[in-house]
Amino acid sequence: MNTAVLIGTVFDSQLPHPFSVVWVGLIGTTSIRELRLQVPWYGVVYNHVTFALAGFAASSVIAITAATVREDDPLGIVAQIALAGTTFTLLNASLAIAAASIRTGVPLRRVWALSVPNVGLGVLAQVPLGWLMAVIAIKVGIWATILFAVPLFLARYTFNRYVEVRELFLGSVSALSQAIDAKDGYTRGHADRVSRIAGAIAREVGLSESEIENIELAGMLHDIGKIGVEDRILLKPARLDLEEVDAMQRHPIYGASILEPSRQLRPLVPIVLHHHEHYDGSGYPEGLIGDEIPIGSRILLVADAYEAMTSDRIYRKAIGHEGALQQLNKYKGIQFDPKLVRTFERVLEKRGVAAFEASDLPPITYETLAEVRRRLTREPKAREPSHAG
Repeated sequence: MNTAVLIGTVFDSQLPHPFSVVWVGLIGTTSIRELRLQVPWYGVVYNHVTFALAGFAASSVIAITAATVREDDPLGIVAQIALAGTTFTLLNASLAIAAASIRTGVPLRRVWALSVPNVGLGVLAQVPLGWLMAVIAIKVGIWATILFAVPLFLARYTFNRYVEVRELFLGSVSALSQAIDAKDGYTRGHADRVSRIAGAIAREVGLSESEIENIELAGMLHDIGKIGVEDRILLKPARLDLEEVDAMQRHPIYGASILEPSRQLRPLVPIVLHHHEHYDGSGYPEGLIGDEIPIGSRILLVADAYEAMTSDRIYRKAIGHEGALQQLNKYKGIQFDPKLVRTFERVLEKRGVAAFEASDLPPITYETLAEVRRRLTREPKAREPSHAG
């Protein structure tokens, strides 16, 4: 909502410039969250200075172009509005995104790619609205600008709903990825770790941020199909026989089937379906070869294998970082894409092994199905009570 008000201030010729827009940016953008002390003092200062700087830049554009734009020149006025609005939006967004990147530790490019396409159009739409507010204020009176409160609050409400829906979507993905943890405590955090490793490889490869996000989401959900695998197979504390292996190898198909009905999750289907395809064509479920395998699936295979080899399982102990890298190199060109194995090694050299160890998942506060089964095999069966009568 601040964009329209500040742009209106910039174009209001009855106000002193750039003094007015700077003070509106510093004082007039105070929010309820700030008054409730929900924002730290340095965040408040940064936010307000950001608005003031962006408003000053837009006001400077107006001052520079004023001599070349006449009141009876509609094209010139439109160009001036576009130039001032773009200057304001780019500077304001750049400073906000830089702060978000520093605060969260997320790469600047990722914050920009995930933020601007989703909110940029809405912010730019406020630019002509702000110019119209200035025209109304000059020709009708400042009181008439109150009428603009309705569309501005509606725009804010719509944005808040978008944020809530996105948080709900990501929360649902996280909940689905943890569903398998309720069966086997040994896989706790597996999907979370695979997702972070796969995302780092994808970013090193140079994929777009939208592709990286899909690969990370697919990493969270790549094993969701194991819900359709019988517990006696999934939790077996020994190697599987041929029949059990065949049943286990169906889990990518089950996973793809679970994701397919959701429009939001549909882009993940090919990645999940083919994340066990091998580079030489010996994988499953379709035996794809080389570049026939989606890039996201090839990345997931490397991340999945490394995570599995460096974590304990119910049927074996972890072989460690060095052992896992040896296996990846041993089977590159056979099971793994050689380029992606080398890429992963570069990622580890840059970020270190510890970068993929930590997890923000809450601790398990329940007894997993695997633990229930092990307990019941140790405890003698209770005698069923006799019934009189």
